[in-house]
Amino acid sequence: MSKNIWIGVLVVVIVVIAVWIGFSKPKQASGEPITIGVSTILTGDFAAAGENMVNAAKLAVEDVNKNGGINGRPLTLEVQDAGCDSKGGLNAAQKLIQADGIKYIIGGTCSNGTLAAAPLANAQHAVYLTPVTGGKNVDEAGDYIFRIANSDILAGRDLANAMLKMGYKKVATITAVTEYTLDIQKTFEQTIKDQGGTIVASEEFQPGTKDYRTTIAKIRSKQPQALLVLSQLGTDAAQFIKQAREASYTPPIFTDFTLATNGSVKEILGSLDGIYFADPKYDLNNPTTKTFFERYKTTYNTDSVVPFHAASTYDGIMMLTNALRAVGDDSTKVQQWLSSNVKDFKGLMGTYSLDAQGNSDLGFTVRVIKDGKPTDIQ
Repeated sequence: MSKNIWIGVLVVVIVVIAVWIGFSKPKQASGEPITIGVSTILTGDFAAAGENMVNAAKLAVEDVNKNGGINGRPLTLEVQDAGCDSKGGLNAAQKLIQADGIKYIIGGTCSNGTLAAAPLANAQHAVYLTPVTGGKNVDEAGDYIFRIANSDILAGRDLANAMLKMGYKKVATITAVTEYTLDIQKTFEQTIKDQGGTIVASEEFQPGTKDYRTTIAKIRSKQPQALLVLSQLGTDAAQFIKQAREASYTPPIFTDFTLATNGSVKEILGSLDGIYFADPKYDLNNPTTKTFFERYKTTYNTDSVVPFHAASTYDGIMMLTNALRAVGDDSTKVQQWLSSNVKDFKGLMGTYSLDAQGNSDLGFTVRVIKDGKPTDIQ
């Protein structure tokens, strides 16, 4: 074989190898970006939760873009502070949807913020996925509102079942007047009654209340076996518990996840040991989930402060990615795709589905804090 023929063969081989490498490497996205808005809590007592969700969203976008983006178009993020109230939730949605023209939003806000944003999102056909908890009002907030986190209604049910299983059938509730907490309270009280228990006292207070001594005395006189104490961010509930401890009133206390995860609560209470809380279920035994949280810690030099928020934020962006790749950059078609095709979705939260109203079927595990750490109830 002549030298020229050998050279020709070598050139062909090199070209084949180059083409094979080109096809086998993930294609970096390079077209016009598709922007996902993130509306979350970036100021106030629970700002760390919002930062946690933004961090998870960044990791998700990084993964999507490394694998070709959305049919060659990269994802980008636009973040807005929604605070934890109706005004903040609406303002953030107005900025993202009306000012920036964004049609896909991860709405990591408090329930009242989500509900305030919902009419605008529905009217503008902006797909709004919330990776945080929400109750019946969020369930019914409209076709464009999806909740991929655990339902507050299930939190109330699972807290009641845990109390009853432990033998506490005569109980009291102390609840901040917010959408989030009242949803839990209502389902909790109904579950207790349906199973033969008794609600001996049901007290409500406004967020930001400073003095709970009268409420404590009133509840104490009813002699409940256990208390359910609920507040939006956990800090108001912590103040109640602190004042109860100062009055030497220490019945078993059950609460929601915010008290157990908000760093400001420890500053108020010191020790959280002995407090029971509803821990949202997510699949921490999944190797992919473990790897994600290891990567989170390596990237940000800290653990995720609310792991299920981070996991559901990541899952939400992957759901949007699947929809966008399937039907293109059309929010109406994306909404229709999400409504019909998220069945047995395998994500960081586990394997789960969205129901006819766009809500996940994930529940809660009630745990107790022992030596500063969440521990399964024996």
